[in-house]
Amino acid sequence: MGPPSPVRGMLLCHAGAHRLAFLAHEVLAIAAAAGEEAASARLAFRSPAGATRVLVAASGGAVGVDTLEIDAEAHPVLPAPPVAVRASGGSLRGFVLARGVLWPLMGLVEFERFLRGLGGEVA
Repeated sequence: MGPPSPVRGMLLCHAGAHRLAFLAHEVLAIAAAAGEEAASARLAFRSPAGATRVLVAASGGAVGVDTLEIDAEAHPVLPAPPVAVRASGGSLRGFVLARGVLWPLMGLVEFERFLRGLGGEVA
């Protein structure tokens, strides 16, 4: 097995104290959270819903996050344990090392579906 394939162009986000990364090409738009119905990424961590920014997918699904930064650097994707992929509803694609810490790389559409399946509130 060779080295992991690098990805370029990510959004590095926070949901409360937790980190999440999304591929930039999966995000159709970034909007302010006011008036948006988005599944809050905080729900994945059993925290109260809330968001300041909303990542909108081409499918129309949306995920609310607290903060985000654009990262244009190339980073290898490290594999995720199968149990973690299953626990995330298939939304966890692996991990990237950016800015000296690991960020879980999530599929935006799959993560939004996972959050909706938790039956929590929207942000």
